[in-house]
Amino acid sequence: MARCVGRGELAPFSAAETTRLADALGTRSVAAGAPLMHGSDHVDAIGLILSGDVELTRRHGVRRVVLQVLHAGDVYGDIPFLCDMAPPFSARALTDVEVIEISGEHFWALLDQRPEVARRFLFSVASRLQRMQQRLLELMSGDLRHQVAALLLDETGGGRGVVPLTQTVIAEMLGAGRSNVNRALKELEGEGGLELGYRRIEVVDPRVLRDVLR
Repeated sequence: MARCVGRGELAPFSAAETTRLADALGTRSVAAGAPLMHGSDHVDAIGLILSGDVELTRRHGVRRVVLQVLHAGDVYGDIPFLCDMAPPFSARALTDVEVIEISGEHFWALLDQRPEVARRFLFSVASRLQRMQQRLLELMSGDLRHQVAALLLDETGGGRGVVPLTQTVIAEMLGAGRSNVNRALKELEGEGGLELGYRRIEVVDPRVLRDVLR
């Protein structure tokens, strides 16, 4: 099984550390659609995603809001665990996933014994919070086209690449109608920024998307 550590410096564990954790703690396979963490439940373990996608969601009345989609190398539950508070969201497997569940006892021991891991984890938390703040600022400004461009660039790290989100999930994350999101994507494709296929969105020229944000 190939293990990925996520988006560079944002990943809290290196590839070597991830392998050691998998060997020491084992892994858990979760089918698409199954819950990984329930909102309002006490968090006593941190999840490290080895493969697959996980969505963080919250109920707003009868509507389900997608807050974020996590990928291989990302973690969930760490901030609620560190703050000793119930998470304000639930985590659900968007695809089949494989995760490492790190108990609180093992996590604290790891940080105590491995200062370099503690520093990396601290930097990861700070970077992810800054990234989330930047995303909120982008989503609060501009029209839907602006918001779509900002989200796609965020998902690809500002470069070329396939976006691991469906149009439905993008619409849920932006609180917009799917048809309106599709229209914005088609416009960006017509300008040469994207290539759209069946359940596939690829950023082929990020300069087009960055121009939208100016």
